Amino acid sequence: MHTKKSVEKNVYTIQAGLSFVDVLALGLNQKIVGSSIPLTDCTVLLPTRRAVRSLREAFLRGSAGKPILLPRLIPLGDLDEDELVLSGWEDSSLLANGEIPPAISSLRRHLLLTQLVQAFDNKTSSPDKAARLAVALARVLDQVQTERLSFDGLNKLVPEDYAEHWQITLKFLEILTKEWPAILREHGCLDPADRRNKLLENQAKLWKATPPKGYIIAAGSTGSIPATADLLDLVAGLPNGCVILPGLDQTLNEGELPVLEP
Repeated sequence: MHTKKSVEKNVYTIQAGLSFVDVLALGLNQKIVGSSIPLTDCTVLLPTRRAVRSLREAFLRGSAGKPILLPRLIPLGDLDEDELVLSGWEDSSLLANGEIPPAISSLRRHLLLTQLVQAFDNKTSSPDKAARLAVALARVLDQVQTERLSFDGLNKLVPEDYAEHWQITLKFLEILTKEWPAILREHGCLDPADRRNKLLENQAKLWKATPPKGYIIAAGSTGSIPATADLLDLVAGLPNGCVILPGLDQTLNEGELPVLEP
């Protein structure tokens, strides 16, 4: 993610050496003091479920153990359908209408890919070898979809006159380019990375059309996933939005980023 500060973007950093979640919890509590926005109307986007747990504990430490109503805490890297609907983060009508199909489970995908590998080479591919190749194919799917790429240019990477083994590889990869999309349609599912991209892209469209009333804070995520980076860019430009980066080296940027102090 590009972190250069501009007047249109609200980008902050918490200095290295400080407890990121404790400073974040304290800063958000201070932000809502005297405002008309309650903490429960705020949304904090975090990289993982582990980060969500850490921020919950930080709010508890800051309240000296007294029970408090927390903001909505959403893990961007581990989007869960039930959590999104309960938090109001996602338009649940899209799920009900089938516009965003569910993600296929890891086990189901592994078994289906293993069957495809065995069908490709049922003479020499033992079950354990097919299972290992299925894991590799699943990784390729995740990497390509995370980067929002496609397999369209595979057959042009190497001239047809060269690298006979590459032609064999291309034939094998037809499992992903031809057979796998048909299986997903048959089962009415999406790959997890593809579905995550669609959820993030959909949320960006919703917030762009109707910005949330409460504060929306994206904290701790550096936007290594393109769909996440686009969402962070949108959040940084919202009237009540901001992006908070951990330990950002401000000397690498034009202009100085504001620092959130404890």
